[in-house]
Amino acid sequence: MAAKFLYFANSATSAMTFPVDNLLAIDQLDNESVVMTFEHALGTAGSNTKVDMTVNAGTGKTVMQSISEAIAFSKDQFVVIADSVNNNFIDSNITAVSVDDSGATNNGLTAGAGITSGTDTVYHSWVEKNGNIIKTSIYIDLDGLGSSVTADDIVGVGTDPAHIGQITAAQNGTIFAGQITTLETPTANLTNIDLASSATGTLAFSDPVTSPTVLANTGGVSVNTIDALTLFPAANDFLYITSATTVAVTEAAAGKLLIELYGTE
Repeated sequence: MAAKFLYFANSATSAMTFPVDNLLAIDQLDNESVVMTFEHALGTAGSNTKVDMTVNAGTGKTVMQSISEAIAFSKDQFVVIADSVNNNFIDSNITAVSVDDSGATNNGLTAGAGITSGTDTVYHSWVEKNGNIIKTSIYIDLDGLGSSVTADDIVGVGTDPAHIGQITAAQNGTIFAGQITTLETPTANLTNIDLASSATGTLAFSDPVTSPTVLANTGGVSVNTIDALTLFPAANDFLYITSATTVAVTEAAAGKLLIELYGTE
């Protein structure tokens, strides 16, 4: 039987097709979102590529059924699932689609612009699965990020959200363990940093964390130190780095961290 391909487009210059055989799952992440997960577009082991579709509230099951039936019963080799350019959707309840046609995404977390817009700041995240254990990793170079004069405020820049990602049960599992490894000692006055979580995802640089859960109170980090998490983020919580010092740092010039979280499905 000839291979069947699924087509997605959200603009005239942003589109992708995936072989049906590369489909891993169709997930309803919330009341207005259905995500199709495929093996990574570039074949990267341990990663995948996702297509996020916005759907009418409460229609996730209907949309997933329409997609599944098209995959199973369509006689066409080329099946259009969501084409915003030509307003062509496999189900009328789909209203928009988000396509990453770079093929370079992985299945990690996404940081807020209050982190990624820092001068020379580097952020990477990825997820690996072994059996029913899910490992989520975040690598961050703090170069370019700042802290305020108020202890326990959020590290970041500007006024955009400064979280370092959101934990979801579907993507990361239920977190039961974790640690922070310092790969490079941070700039002076930014060494006493903590990891906190909050249900609020709009907090920015120098804000206090709303109703925080302090996951790791390091007491001070330096290269090669490892700090275990003592509490764990709940599903849908956002992660924040805070500074316990009362001396402001305008732009850090050093500080590399590897945050590793372990969850179960």
